[in-house]
Amino acid sequence: MKQMGRKVTAGVFWNLGGVFASRGASTIFMLFLAGLLAPEAFGLIAMVVVVFSVTNVFIDSGLSQALIRSKQVSDADLDTVFISNIVISVIVYIVVYFCAPFIASFYAQPELELLVRIMALSLLVNATKLVQLAILSRQMNFKVQMKADTIGVVISGVVAVGAAYIGAGVWALVIQLLVSGLVSAIIIWWCSNWKPALRFSQESFKNLFGFGIHILTEGILSQLYQNSSILVIGRFFTTELTGLYFFADRLSKAISQQITNAVQKVTYPALATLQDENEQLLYKYRQIIQIITFLISPAMLILAGIAPPLFSLLFDEPWHAAVPYMQLMCIGAVLYPIHSINLNILKVKGRPDLVVKVGLVKKGVNLSLLFLAIPYGVFGIVVSQLIGSFFSLVPNAYYSVKLIDYSFSKQFADVMKPIFSASIAGLVVVYFVQISTMSYILNVALGLSIGLVVYLLVSCLTRSEGLVILARIFPTTYFNFK
Repeated sequence: MKQMGRKVTAGVFWNLGGVFASRGASTIFMLFLAGLLAPEAFGLIAMVVVVFSVTNVFIDSGLSQALIRSKQVSDADLDTVFISNIVISVIVYIVVYFCAPFIASFYAQPELELLVRIMALSLLVNATKLVQLAILSRQMNFKVQMKADTIGVVISGVVAVGAAYIGAGVWALVIQLLVSGLVSAIIIWWCSNWKPALRFSQESFKNLFGFGIHILTEGILSQLYQNSSILVIGRFFTTELTGLYFFADRLSKAISQQITNAVQKVTYPALATLQDENEQLLYKYRQIIQIITFLISPAMLILAGIAPPLFSLLFDEPWHAAVPYMQLMCIGAVLYPIHSINLNILKVKGRPDLVVKVGLVKKGVNLSLLFLAIPYGVFGIVVSQLIGSFFSLVPNAYYSVKLIDYSFSKQFADVMKPIFSASIAGLVVVYFVQISTMSYILNVALGLSIGLVVYLLVSCLTRSEGLVILARIFPTTYFNFK
């Protein structure tokens, strides 16, 4: 198990490195593009992204997750999944191509027809690298994935900023998406030792799809649910408001979801080996959620505190209306690791059917809140998401209690201290920003510094478990997977 610990530690290092490099670069380029483009351009892209978030789930069909989780994988399995992904991607592209006019009509935005058809080419590119990514994940080789993502983000970002600078408008964002996917796919193929053969096994497909169908169903529901706000805002409100919401959402998720997903991506194949050892599985999951919450809570709540001077420093007046949206989203994002960890437990235990059941309950509640919030505008929709996030804790955690005895009290204990410490730090930052008469750049720099110092001090006083674990493992660079 010590060797496993080293692989997990290395994987976490490279995956988090990839997050900070690729997502950090992506966020920087997004900020540059926001300075060159109007909110309306981001609004149009947001409407298109909804389509591709759902269709990308169809292309994978849960088969990659099945490959990662399987204890033994044959060449026939790999070839079967590759062929399946390519065939499905072609079918999905044709469907999207002919549905483009209806999508444009739904949003009452005629220019979306061509945007959808061009951006749909990314589906074909993404389908070619899914098996290689699954193999690399099984091998816990996240270094290659980090390089591919980072280089893709940097090259596409430079090209997109250049295109925006010369007046390409919304097409700069289209170019960014296409170039990023293409560069990443080329690097993954260049570094991969596996090459596909024209071999399709009905038995392999049946076995893998038996697990993957539940992941596919949950993935479709999740993407529809996660993008439901964009669908509603894009349909009932202006393109500008859609762009403001989309921009705030992307900024808030740049930290919370990406850090959580990076750690989950590494630990999922490792924890799958412990799926029959409930005591060890519970112990490792508690460590993971303590560390993730310790990292994400201050990042989100301090970001919420410095949002007003940050937007004033970086963006023109039209973007400032996104500040309250992002502040509320940052508060809700603190709970994201808890939701994600609980669902991951169900996957590791081989119960994707429960993932679907939990998803149906959670989505039903949150969609009801969404439609009730429409009369109150975009701000009301964001508030409804925050309320729904708290309600969703109950169904998300229910089966974790049954499967590995990860009770509500244990989960609350694991996240209470970092969230409390981060809340104190966030409130101090908000107060500082309100009374400060300094320049925007000093407000941001000092607000960030003050928030981090307060967070660490309160964490030390409360002996936050995440801080204790990190202090113990980083001198030896082991994740304590003994």
